[in-house]
Amino acid sequence: MRPSLQRLLAPYFFFWARLVLRKHHPCIVGVTGSVGKTTTKEMIAAALMHRDARPIVGLVWKSAGNMNDLVALPVAVLGLRMHPTSRLRSIPVLCAVPFRALALTTFAAYPKILVLEYSITWRGERGMAQMAKLAPPTVAVVTAVGPAHLEFFESVDQIAQAKSALVRAVPPSGLVVLGQDNSYASHMDRESRTQVVKVRGRGRELAQNAARAVGRYFGLSEEVVNQALSECGAIEGRLNLLELGPVTVIDDAFSANPMSMRLGLDTLAERAKPGQRKVAILGTMAELGADGPRYHEEIAAYARERADVVIGVGDLAQHYRPDHWFAGSKECANSLRKLVRRGDCLLVKGSHSVHLDRVVRELKRIAAEDLAHHHGRPPEM
Repeated sequence: MRPSLQRLLAPYFFFWARLVLRKHHPCIVGVTGSVGKTTTKEMIAAALMHRDARPIVGLVWKSAGNMNDLVALPVAVLGLRMHPTSRLRSIPVLCAVPFRALALTTFAAYPKILVLEYSITWRGERGMAQMAKLAPPTVAVVTAVGPAHLEFFESVDQIAQAKSALVRAVPPSGLVVLGQDNSYASHMDRESRTQVVKVRGRGRELAQNAARAVGRYFGLSEEVVNQALSECGAIEGRLNLLELGPVTVIDDAFSANPMSMRLGLDTLAERAKPGQRKVAILGTMAELGADGPRYHEEIAAYARERADVVIGVGDLAQHYRPDHWFAGSKECANSLRKLVRRGDCLLVKGSHSVHLDRVVRELKRIAAEDLAHHHGRPPEM
């Protein structure tokens, strides 16, 4: 949602969310980080919402999708959904909020635990501090800190300071979980007033280890958490492995920054089977400010070490020095039959504004069309 709209709507949503939180005082698990926030939030929620966890922890709600900014987070507190980009689709939520809040403060059930995602916003450090004050976490999880949303900050150090607001908000009786592969973990450890647990891993492994730490805090056995994690499926657009006929696709099209882009390229190199051509379809990384071209150039070198073919989508993607370049996702999607070969392993990754989900949908369409055309014979790209 645009900053101008956030500025207008945030106080309204904060008022109603604050009313509900002061009535019920739920335990809040807050997740932030420059990479893997949503995956980690989903893993933690899967553990706490598992059928065998319910008798121990009670009713649990989670925020939908990536509702993590100054408007969407208070809406998530009310148990509502909100479209992240469309103004018109926000109008029904705007009207529903007061009725929802009044119901939750009078007769409707409210959870004992909320699992929420917090993102730094156009208000910089102040925005995260505002969200932490509205919904102070009992448990804070920080995956990692890197160059993301630099358009709103002067440095990565300032981003780390902003995210530390969530750690500082945790009471002495709470828990802070930090990704160990995080250069700011020691700093955040010193900022904490409570127990700190550092967990290993990157991507899905980090998310699972964070879920185990949170599960232990709430009294869940390792067996229950592991069972929940085994039942937790892939999340669309986030390192989601798809087998589309003769082509393997790593769908990580929802978002991108330099840290998550490296993780995606590492995953491509690790997941590709011997003999598979590794193709990286990389979109522009948005909100990097004046240093955007430099960060794209750094990824260019990293991509060449891990991919056989690099395809760029978007203006700044020209700095990847790609083998093929397209101004937009539509042009890329229309050229897939020429670019993709039978047996390829593809990574599709870029910022949400590049809409590389269109490329993933086209890959699925081609695979389905070819399968139908060949009537069960091995399809060809």
